[in-house]
Amino acid sequence: MVPWDYGIEDENYQEEPWILKKGKEYVTIEKDNNNKGWFHLQKDDEKRLSLNALQTKLTYHQLIEFRYKLRKPKIEFKN
Repeated sequence: MVPWDYGIEDENYQEEPWILKKGKEYVTIEKDNNNKGWFHLQKDDEKRLSLNALQTKLTYHQLIEFRYKLRKPKIEFKN
């Protein structure tokens, strides 16, 4: 499973962007709002890539194997 496969009703649901961190390095994954089924992937401040869903899913799993961790979302308190 990858974060964007979860629905809002799921316990593991997270809003995008999905950020994977390893030390000071980070990779950001976002859906491409202009092209359904495509994603933007960017490492640190490098050039942003456009990948299809399968490429993005495989890249996500490779990053997890390389010990990147999905950042937990910040909890916002509302009064």
